[in-house]
Amino acid sequence: MFKKCRIPKIPSILLWSVTPAISFWLLETLTHSVAKDMEFPLIALNLVFYYLLYGLILVISKRSFVSLGLGSLLVMIIGLVDYYVIQFRSVPLYPWDILSVKTAMSVSDNYSYSLDNDARICVLGFVLLIMIGIFTSWKLPFKNHQYHLLSVLSVAGAFVLYGTSVQMPAVHKAVGFYEYHFTPNAFYQMNGFIVSFVSNMQYLDVSKPANYSVEKVQQILEPYIEAEEVDSVYPNIIVIMNEAFSDPAVLGDFETNIDYMPFIRSLSENTVKGQLMVSVKGGNTANSEYEFLTGNSMAFLPSGSVPYQQYIRGDMPSVASQLKNLGYDTFSIHPYRANGWNRDKVYKYFGFDTSYFKESFVNAPILREYTTDLATYQKIVDIYTAKMPGQPMFVFDVTMQNHSSYSKEYDNFTPDVKVSGANGSARLLERYLSLIKVSDEAFGQLVGYFSQVDEPTVILMFGDHQPADWVVSPIYRMNGVEDTNSWSESMERYEVPFVLWANYDIDEEAVREEISYDFSEYDIFSVNYLSTMLFEAAGLPMSPFQKYMKDIMKDYPVLTANMFLDSEGVYFGVNMTQSLPEELKDYAILNYNLLFDAKHRKNEWYTR
Repeated sequence: MFKKCRIPKIPSILLWSVTPAISFWLLETLTHSVAKDMEFPLIALNLVFYYLLYGLILVISKRSFVSLGLGSLLVMIIGLVDYYVIQFRSVPLYPWDILSVKTAMSVSDNYSYSLDNDARICVLGFVLLIMIGIFTSWKLPFKNHQYHLLSVLSVAGAFVLYGTSVQMPAVHKAVGFYEYHFTPNAFYQMNGFIVSFVSNMQYLDVSKPANYSVEKVQQILEPYIEAEEVDSVYPNIIVIMNEAFSDPAVLGDFETNIDYMPFIRSLSENTVKGQLMVSVKGGNTANSEYEFLTGNSMAFLPSGSVPYQQYIRGDMPSVASQLKNLGYDTFSIHPYRANGWNRDKVYKYFGFDTSYFKESFVNAPILREYTTDLATYQKIVDIYTAKMPGQPMFVFDVTMQNHSSYSKEYDNFTPDVKVSGANGSARLLERYLSLIKVSDEAFGQLVGYFSQVDEPTVILMFGDHQPADWVVSPIYRMNGVEDTNSWSESMERYEVPFVLWANYDIDEEAVREEISYDFSEYDIFSVNYLSTMLFEAAGLPMSPFQKYMKDIMKDYPVLTANMFLDSEGVYFGVNMTQSLPEELKDYAILNYNLLFDAKHRKNEWYTR
């Protein structure tokens, strides 16, 4: 009966000739409009891949039903993975995301996997392609094994040639390639998924910066290598990287029934507050963590890469090892799975003496499905009360309470922040803001505790990234913003707050002076400088690298994976690294030495 339903040869060939183009259109339509976003040369360049994919399966199997069925299934799976990555993280799928599968699976149960109407139609289209394809009857008449093998090798070779060509500047110029990685969604929409993905594969390996040498590193840091007095008493240092902590008010005006950040807004004495620019949004938390703990910038690494998983393979200088050299006991806290982002290994490489993960919070309070901020703060208090009096401690706490998704309802969480005028369209935003309010209250309790202790203590809290686009989209709608891929709108999506507080007198005005720039109405700089600011505020001796960072920060306060801004607010695209000022080329050299050249790295350059 199955044979009777077979589609004749000629119609089968015709179906095969159009299916790759249809599958391209369906995959792209899952996330955007092909007609609206893509020019014909880039459409054609993407289509070459699809015809090569279906062609390779065809010459291997010699049967059209295998080519059309398997090819369409593969394209559908790729498209759905990209669709959900964008839904959950607000940025598309990158080649190196494959390394993050374990971490993604660890939180996969907390997301909703529903499809919007357009996506449902696309999936239905793929299913129809598969079902029709498996009834085709075209067979390739290979009787000579040598000809068959030659055909397979030829198509495979064309695949390699395609991948190489897509990465060539001349091809980019010829097809009008959209070069700006700063807006990843626009990058993928205008270039097409396959062309963007294949183009990004060239960044899997990180090349040495131009003029790199150990002698050059020594030359750059030489002016900063000098003896510095070491005090006998240092303050306790507590750093909290708060999951998805941000103030969406930077995106546009909106009103709420109650303030969602009252305690932090009330802090003023012995306090430094402002905005940070980070390299990620909606996810890839570990990159903000990496930039803070090392002082390196994601600006000189492939867009979307994760150093914790891709590059860090052994001991590496960090804030933890630097403070350890100053006599601190060092602790890390993360109330979730130890292997997430490879933290269990990286924290050891960074010099943390003790790490507390999910198993240390078995009976801790839960909000929604995650350990509360307050539970981790109680762990900090426990560490403090258990230590020897006068022995300084450094605690780095990566929270989980506010982790996405915000689509589910929970018996243990009742949102109390309401957005005025949203007319029920901002439920996710209201849940998110209600969680921020809980974080604000917990931070108030932590500050309240340490305001009563005798030992000098500095507490720094900052957000790792803003939530995904679908959480904050009501703010754009209420403010009439349609183009969220514009430079200014995209820049605002990478702003998160920081607050530094001490239980003793600090010269906060001097610190603010270091981080104030004419182009911004508030203190703003990128997270790679944050540990240098922390050392400045706490009066801690700095490494030669941090002294260097303090200098370049004056001229280039924002250096992220997405943008460079100088002290006048002038923008440098990350695709312009070859024409950057010498100071930033020097910084790239130091970044490479710290991350990749352990054999020729002198730890005293980075940790005193």
